[in-house]
Parts: sequence; C-alpha cells; structure tokens
Amino acid sequence: MPTAPVDDKGTVLYYEDTGAPSGSSDYITLVLIHGTCFHSAIYRPLIPFAGERNLRLLLLNLRDYPGSTPLSEEEIDGLRGPSVDVQDRTLRDRGLEIAAFCRWFIETEKIPPVRESVTPEGVRARVGGLSILSWSGGNCTTVAMFAHVDKIPEETRRLFDTHLRSFILYDPSATTIGRPRPAGLTALKSNPTAPVDVQVADLAVAVASYYPVFTFPDRIEPMPDYPTRQPLHLSADAVDPKYIPTTTKMPPEVLRSVTHPPVMAQNQHLLWSLSHAVYRENLRRALYDCRFDFAGGGGGAGEKAWPALPVHVVWCDMSVGDCLWASVVIHALYEEADPERRRRVEFHKLEGANHFVHWEEPERFVEFLASIV
Repeated sequence: MPTAPVDDKGTVLYYEDTGAPSGSSDYITLVLIHGTCFHSAIYRPLIPFAGERNLRLLLLNLRDYPGSTPLSEEEIDGLRGPSVDVQDRTLRDRGLEIAAFCRWFIETEKIPPVRESVTPEGVRARVGGLSILSWSGGNCTTVAMFAHVDKIPEETRRLFDTHLRSFILYDPSATTIGRPRPAGLTALKSNPTAPVDVQVADLAVAVASYYPVFTFPDRIEPMPDYPTRQPLHLSADAVDPKYIPTTTKMPPEVLRSVTHPPVMAQNQHLLWSLSHAVYRENLRRALYDCRFDFAGGGGGAGEKAWPALPVHVVWCDMSVGDCLWASVVIHALYEEADPERRRRVEFHKLEGANHFVHWEEPERFVEFLASIV
C-alpha cells in the first residue's frame, strides 16, 4: 500500500499511481483529490484512458481516509476552535500536506518539468509538469494550500516554479466559498445525529442525482430566489435510465468500495461547521489576491506567487445545486476582482453532466482534462 510522508511526525498520505505512460518522457502528472465521504477509488474508472493521452494519474487520499493517517485528537480539537485563527491554521496544515506530497512525488519519481514543445505539425504546447485537481469538498483543502503559499517551504515553492502547471477546481462544494446559498439550490442537509449509514446513503443519492439543467444567474446580490430543484429521478414522468443517480446504479459492494463512512461520524461535520470567514479568506487569497509577503516583514503589497499558473473551474450543468452555487459565486467574485491581483481563471461547463461525470463518462472526462490540464 503506497504512502508518502508529508511531515517529520510520521504522517502519511495514501495514493495510487498509474505510472508513467509507456515510452513517454514528457507526460503530465495529474494529482486527483477526492471529495466528501467518497475517497480516491472513485477515480479508478479514469485509469484505462489516461496513458493514451499522456497522463499519469495519482489518486490521493486525504487525512482520515483509507491508508492515510487519521487526524489526531489535537487536530480534531483545532477544527472545533476555540478561535477562527486556530481553525484557519488547522485547515492550512491540511493544505500544506498536499504541497508536501507533491514535492515528495516530484523528487522521488523525478517527473518531467513543464517545458515548451513543438509538435511535428508545428503546434506549440506545454508538456510535463504536475497539475492538481480537487473535486467537490476536496477543494476546501486545496484552496487552503494555495491560500497559504507563503507558508510552503521556499525549496518547495522553487520546485513548483518549474513543475506546477495548473490547478483545477472540479465542481467545488458550497463549503469552499464560505457563503450562504439559495434555499432552492440546497440539496445537502447535515444531520450529525443520524446513524452514519443513513447519512452516507442520503449524501450518496443527493450528490449523485441528475437535476434540471442550470444556467448561471446575472447576479449574486441580492441572492436570486430559486424554486426547489428536484432530482430528475423523482419526476412523476417516465425517467430516462441515464438520469438515475450514479450511486443507485452502483452495485452495493462497489459503493462500499469507494466510500469511507467513518468520516461522517464527526470530523466531516466539523469541517462543514468551520467559520465561513476561514473559507472566504482562503478563496480570496487563493484566487483573487495571490500576493504574499514572502519576506515576512509585513510591509508592502507583496509578491505574486506563481503569477502565470492557470486555474480552471469546471462545473457540471446537471449537478447538485450546492456545488453549482459555489461555481456561480467563484465566477462572480472573479469578475469583480482586480485583474492585477487575481489569478488567471477559466470557467468550463460540462453539459449534460452530473456531479459524477468522471464515473459516468470516464473517457469523456479524461479527454476533457487532457485538453485543459
């Protein structure tokens, strides 16, 4: 069971590696970070399609998930508080673990750096390097990493200068934005007192359903008023089998193999309960003002971290409303942000896709990723 060290305390993260594509010396490494309750095995359907598109996939499990080090009591207490600063540091440390993993893998596997290449047809393209993709609730951790670039060791930052090629927020969760969402778009209901198996079952259906096609509103202030968005499979009319929830179509043993119910007993609820201010500020620092005081003096405007790093926000137009609203807000805040301070962010709509398009249509998803990564 492969694991990577991410600190000097024995903390490890579990990962699965598809290996370098056969015969390639300029492949792209893509770190795939899972969402809430569903661990990295949810990405396994992508594996058969990666090599032919010159991708090396790393399926990474965050803390508290199978094979990775559980959170300590001290770290769990940090999620509880007692202050916003403590919560912020606790989430920041989870983000820094991702940076540590990426550095370890780059150095251990000696993956190719990012470089310019020219195809036989004369087309210029960037090859090599490492991209980070986080899905759903996993964006809370990756955004924390990019929000605290100044806390990443200098040696790691310098390595990322030559190896980090992009950051992809894939159907990010509403938790990521640290803001309320319209009642009509809210499908996820936290119920910490329910038995864990009930929580997992409810979550699995809510996030994996197909919903009516969504379009971005013209504004987020005042908050639009949406009617309740019902899953298509609950329609009184006959439903195309395609629109049955993804997790309902999975055999029970397969669903068990991609979920980790113990996180729903306590720690996931603590992440959901973190101060909205922590998530809001992380998003601002990660995407809208990426200047940092690397000298530590506290003066001046600061220096941009990886100013040319491309960022992609991928949203699925039949996804759960909670995630759609997150992409709406990220887009609106990006439009408002100072172009001199913000990162370069591109937004991509996947049509006819629910929150699990990587499972439902893995070849389509890998082909899409290869086009933006």
